[in-house]
Amino acid sequence: MRKPGFSGSNEGFSLLEVLIALSILAVGLLGLALFQLTAIQGNAGANDTMLATNYAQDQIEMLHATPFGNLNSSPGLSGGLPDTPAIKLITDTTQTWLSKKRVRFYRVWSVTDNTASLKTIRVWAYWWDEKDRAHNVQLVTQRGNLL
Repeated sequence: MRKPGFSGSNEGFSLLEVLIALSILAVGLLGLALFQLTAIQGNAGANDTMLATNYAQDQIEMLHATPFGNLNSSPGLSGGLPDTPAIKLITDTTQTWLSKKRVRFYRVWSVTDNTASLKTIRVWAYWWDEKDRAHNVQLVTQRGNLL
């Protein structure tokens, strides 16, 4: 008499079945690993954006502390924003830059007179990633002359 639930076969799994199961498992784990890599790269990009935003905000705060009559665009910046490769040349020679690991953050700013008592301040923070692609953050504020 047979025991209930027991097939009586002692064959088990064949080598082919085990290899197919391991292949399916490997493909699934590879997909998870790629997803993890994408998440890590996204976090690194978000960190760079946050650092650039803080660097630009720091410049805005310094410009808000500057007397109204002394507000000027960044050194080397004339006639609007230069093309992206020129940012490195301007900032390397005229101001400090922030560095994180192998990434340098550069900033330039423009001060525009709207009226006699109102100026618009634009600050750009630039950086280049490991593939030498340019990124930037722009912050804009206005400053009034309180009499």
